[in-house]
Amino acid sequence: MGGSDRTKVRPAMRHRAIASACLVIAALGAACGGSSPSDDLVGVTWEWRQLTEAEPASQSVVADPQNYTLVFAGEESVYYAKADCNQLRGAYELSDDSLTLKPGPMTLAMCAPESSSDLYVSLLAQVDGYRLDGDQLVLTFGGGAGEMMFANVGPAQLP
Repeated sequence: MGGSDRTKVRPAMRHRAIASACLVIAALGAACGGSSPSDDLVGVTWEWRQLTEAEPASQSVVADPQNYTLVFAGEESVYYAKADCNQLRGAYELSDDSLTLKPGPMTLAMCAPESSSDLYVSLLAQVDGYRLDGDQLVLTFGGGAGEMMFANVGPAQLP
């Protein structure tokens, strides 16, 4: 029984070893697989830092960026925004590089005259896309009419 039995056992063991290796690789791929686009957006506090508009061509830095934040919560595709002295909640839809923000309930406090609260809320409602650039989130709107740049300032504190 010497040589012929060994040659019959080894191919069977080799097939089992290959199958086991494939299962391990598949499991690792599932656990460490690529993140979905929403994974990079959710659970982060995004602080509005800059506005770029195409018509008329302009670029402006946001005064007091800590007063203009955006947080995407994964459950039920909800977002929360701080618009200076007001709070806003809404729904978002995300698909590839397309992003739409649908405003929901908002507080209606009267902010200081120099506040950008109304502009911020208006621009959020015009968002039609996004891209991530390192720790920055760029929201695009109006078919290339402008961009809002946000900085990742850390994990979100959800209400």
